[in-house]
Parts: sequence; C-alpha cells; structure tokens
Amino acid sequence: MYELDKHTPYRHARYQFTPLPLIQRGLAYHEAGHTVLGQLVGFTCERVRVHTVTRGRVTGWTGATTWARSFGSYLDVAVVCGAAGQAAELHQLAESGRLTPETARLCAADHDKQMALNILTDAGVPVTETGPAPDGGLAWDYVMATAQQRVVREWERITAVAEALLAAPDFTLTGTQAAQIAGITTA
Repeated sequence: MYELDKHTPYRHARYQFTPLPLIQRGLAYHEAGHTVLGQLVGFTCERVRVHTVTRGRVTGWTGATTWARSFGSYLDVAVVCGAAGQAAELHQLAESGRLTPETARLCAADHDKQMALNILTDAGVPVTETGPAPDGGLAWDYVMATAQQRVVREWERITAVAEALLAAPDFTLTGTQAAQIAGITTA
C-alpha cells in the first residue's frame, strides 16, 4: 500500500511529486472558474470546495462545485461544466510562470468534459472535437476557446474566489459567499 503524506500528496498518480500547496492552489482556481463563470450566466451555486477523497486505499485531493440550479444556452452549459475549470487552472499556471506542456497535461479535466458531453448528448446536441460545429451543435475547440476568453475577462473575480477558498475553513465556501466575494449579484 502506498501511503500519502504531506510531502508528496496528489489527487492522481500523475501528481505524486507535486507539493500539496500547488495541488490545492490549482484545484481552488479550477473550482473558482466553474463557480464564477456559472454564476455569471445564472447558475445557482450551493457550495464550492477543495477536499480529500479516498478511493480504494489511496487518498488524494479533488474539488467540487455543487449547483442547485443551472440553465442557459448549450454553450453556457458546456463552458461552465466542461471547460471553465481547466481554462482557469491553465490561466493560473500561466500567470504564475509554471505553465509547461507537462503542467498543462496535469490539469486536463476529462471528467468535466465527459460530464458536459453527457448533458449535451442527453439533450440531443451534437458535438465534434473541432469546428465547424454540426447544425445545432458545438465544436469542443470553440467551447474551450470561449471558456479561455471568459476566464481572461473574469480573472479578477476568479482569483478573488480562489484565494478566499484557499483561506476558508476546510477549503469550503457557500455559493452565496463566492458570489459576494466575486461581486456577483444573484437572484
């Protein structure tokens, strides 16, 4: 059994040599990306957090943003659910001077993308990897580009929520707290 300690934690095996504060920082920015972009298009966030999870005999770090209500265009759903976290994490790496091909691979959020694709598929929205988008559908490269543009535009808000999340007890904020920190008026 491989035991994790505070010197070599990870959320997946590929993170085993990443220091815990950098893992937590990446996750905080990832979740802040989902939270801020979602709240700006009208999603209702209940909670955002960074936490440990145990699968089998291995404990690692992950994050979660819980929504009470989400709606909007299919592009909004794809951006918020599938691409915002990865785009925010990549931007944080670039801002901190740590973006390399290797660190970019570490923040690939295939689980987020798959969730968004499942939502879109269930709604009958066709998705391709690259444009042009099919009739009534989306191209995933356009979804990612849109998420990256929105992250850049809302970077100050995302940073405020991520830093508050890192400073919060148990790395947890309510959706109301996150909205207040980001200066977002919720209905």
